[in-house]
Amino acid sequence: MGHTRLGTIPKSRKWTAVIAELGGLEGAVLPGDRKFSEGIAAVARRTLEAAEVGLDKAANQRGLQYTFYLLTQLALSAREGDWPQALRRIGIEISESSSVFDLTVEIQGAVDRHISAFSRPSDVSEMAQGAAGEAITSLAASEAVTLFGSGRDDLQRAIRRLSTKKGFSDLGQIFFGRFIARFVNFYLSRLTAGKLHQVGEVSSFNQALQTHCEQSARIVRDFCGEWFSKTEFQEGINLDNASRFVAVAVSKLKSELQRQRAES
Repeated sequence: MGHTRLGTIPKSRKWTAVIAELGGLEGAVLPGDRKFSEGIAAVARRTLEAAEVGLDKAANQRGLQYTFYLLTQLALSAREGDWPQALRRIGIEISESSSVFDLTVEIQGAVDRHISAFSRPSDVSEMAQGAAGEAITSLAASEAVTLFGSGRDDLQRAIRRLSTKKGFSDLGQIFFGRFIARFVNFYLSRLTAGKLHQVGEVSSFNQALQTHCEQSARIVRDFCGEWFSKTEFQEGINLDNASRFVAVAVSKLKSELQRQRAES
């Protein structure tokens, strides 16, 4: 099967505005530079305005939907006594010495197998998988390592913390923030190459963009935790209701960035 691509950057008034915002970043690419931080926010807003149709389509892609669903099942699986068996039911295999890195590789593999069976690989799926891996790593890595090293039991305890209302709120914010950052950067990567000349400048740009998107994703933080807790209690989480939640969460994020644009 083919690979669904988001396509090339179109030539339009909105993309011309994005390029103009990028031009304003030159000479202000130092971490902590207020002009740079404000410029990054403007670039993100302009880019999502220009790529709005693509974001709407992304919210309905199986790769994003299933990746989020798998995160819910991963968190719930850690509550069970036989965690390895619970993980096998969602296509994840770990050993007694598995690390957070091993777990994220397994998550990506499970998503790949699902997409191969029911859809086709896509840029959006790759963004979602990367965002999921980063979210799990950022929240569970330090918790899964003890003075005696790390192992499956430590890893389970770290993941179980994400199955609470607060824990899944944190997970949802980072996941959607990192996804939006990757989505924006997909469109910007070919533009920033021409505007930011040094490796350090590109790195600073990417880090600032990620931070801005994660902060913007606070709009869905509590929403994620409340939905997770309520839905699991009332009806159980499945791919259908998780997919509907993804569409609403992405819509909330888009509205938040539109609000920021209107106030700037």
